[in-house]
Order: sequence, then structure tokens, then C-alpha cells
Amino acid sequence: MRGIRFEAEGRAQVVPLPVPAAGPGEVVVAVTSTGVCGSDLSALQGKHIFRKPPLISGHEAGGIVHEIGEGVTAASVGDRVVIDPQRVCGQCTKCNSGRYHLCPRKQMLGISEWDGSFADLVSVPEYTLIPAPDRVKDEHLALAEPIAVAVHAVNRVELDAVDSALVLGGGTIGSLITRVLTAKGVTTVDVVEPRTFLEPTLAAMGASEVHEPGTLPSGPDDRYDAIFIAAGVPALLETAFDRIATGGTIIQVAVFSSGLEVPVGELQVKEISFLGTAMYIRQDFIEALEIMARYPEIADLLVTRNTTLEEGVELINDMAAHGPGDILKLVMVP
Repeated sequence: MRGIRFEAEGRAQVVPLPVPAAGPGEVVVAVTSTGVCGSDLSALQGKHIFRKPPLISGHEAGGIVHEIGEGVTAASVGDRVVIDPQRVCGQCTKCNSGRYHLCPRKQMLGISEWDGSFADLVSVPEYTLIPAPDRVKDEHLALAEPIAVAVHAVNRVELDAVDSALVLGGGTIGSLITRVLTAKGVTTVDVVEPRTFLEPTLAAMGASEVHEPGTLPSGPDDRYDAIFIAAGVPALLETAFDRIATGGTIIQVAVFSSGLEVPVGELQVKEISFLGTAMYIRQDFIEALEIMARYPEIADLLVTRNTTLEEGVELINDMAAHGPGDILKLVMVP
């Protein structure tokens, strides 16, 4: 079979790989779609905290069950599935309480110890599989993972107390947070995004207004009940605290490479909740697939390029070297 290997010198290439076997409790999935994430690009650049080349990257994936191992009971050959790309211990307090995404011994698909989904076939534990509804196309299954990120972030907020929300950053995750918020009934969802070519996409995702940085209204009533920091730009933390309403909630979604000062005085005086969000759990994937089925246009709005492994590897190399340009989401169909 084929796969895309990230080399230690910072280049990716398509290479022949051994066909994976399904061990006890494992399933081999024939990948029908796999998405390229910012973490993949940072891994190729040598900047990711735990994805260190050489490796087979890729953790946004769905496909068709190709082989099942001994003891597998909940999956059959031919099933359409998406993959929750988290391999956990299953024994710690976090796993036993349902918060397995916080397992201290968790491994993510697409590391040197666990070959990822940029390949024809991928081997995963049975418990990582979520059945895919018929209304979601094979080539769109990879989108369940980033949508699950957005669902988990939104579910961190008590939405009954939210009439207005602000999303800081309108890239893949920011646009999906916008869609999830509006799908859950939030009436006003504004977005700050500097790339003006994304405005039609954000509007179609349900954004009330899209603002360029520095153009948000600044009146005393221009405050939001919930604010999501969806881009790793340090200045957005200040924007969030400046625009949050008394009693509101700020959700930190984007990854920052260094620490930032947080105005703890404002947290106390205004009783602001400042929460992190990490990954997802199984229920988030189930909800993400429901949203995909309900809003099938998400795929067309989000996916800029849908291509093969051979064409995709060249785009990955270019994106890692020069930035994503006008590509919002790249999906490969092995």
C-alpha cells in the first residue's frame, strides 16, 4: 500500500508501506478521506510538540472497515466509520469517568508510534470507531474530526445564558464553531477574521457579521456572552477580555506556543469564566455527524481542495513551506 511519510529533513513523500494487520481488538480501515490539519504542517516543519518525523501523519479520517481482529464484536467488514484518533489506557480515573480525552497516557493517531491516516489503510482500536450515517458521503467523513473539535468547544459553555457570541479567527475551526453555535440556536455570532476572501464562507456558516481585526464596534453595549479564541494570535486574548460581558465565558481553543498574561483581576471582578478545551469525546463525534447530515453544504464550504495522496503530498510540502494561502481545508481521498 501507499502512504505519505514525513521525513526528518522536513519533506513529505509518498512511499510504499507494509499492509497493516488487525491485531486483537483492532480494526483495519480503508481510508476514504483524510484531512490535513495545522498540526500536520507544524509536524513537517519540526515544530510540533509530540509529532516528530519521521512518521506517517494524519488523524482526521473516515473510511470502510477492511479487516477485523480477534475479539472485535461491534464492527463488521464493510461498515462505514469515522475514527476518534485517540488511543487511551482505559484504566485511569479520566478514562473511567468518561473523560478519556484527558488520559495522561493517551496517544494520538499520526505519531511515530502509531501510523496515521495519510495512507490507503490504517489500523486502529475497535473502540475508536463511530458509525457514519448514510447521508454523509465517503469523501467527507474526515470532516467529522474538526467538527467534533468545534462541538466540544461549544459544549463547554452553558448556552442557555448565551444570546451573543464572538469567534476570534475564522479559519477551519472558527468557521465550524460558528456553524455549531448557530445550529444550537445562538442568535448573534460575530467573527473576526483578517482574510477577506473567507467572508462568504463565514456568512454561509451562519455568521451575523464578519469584522476585520481592529474594526469591532467599541460601545459599552458591544459585549458578548461567549467568546471563542480560535486563532493562535496573542493579541486576541486582550480582545477577548475587552469584549466579554460581565458574567460571560471565554473559551481558549487555539494552541499557543508560549504563556500569556491573563488579567485575573477582571476574572474576579466581572466573574468571567475562562475555560480551555481539548480535543473531543465520542459523543462530540456523534453530534458532529448529525450536524454534517443536517447541513450537507458544510463540506462544499469548507473543503478547498479534494485530491489524491500523490497530488496532496505536493500541496502539503508547499503549505508547510509557504503557508496555506487560499486553502481553507485540504482533504485527500486515497
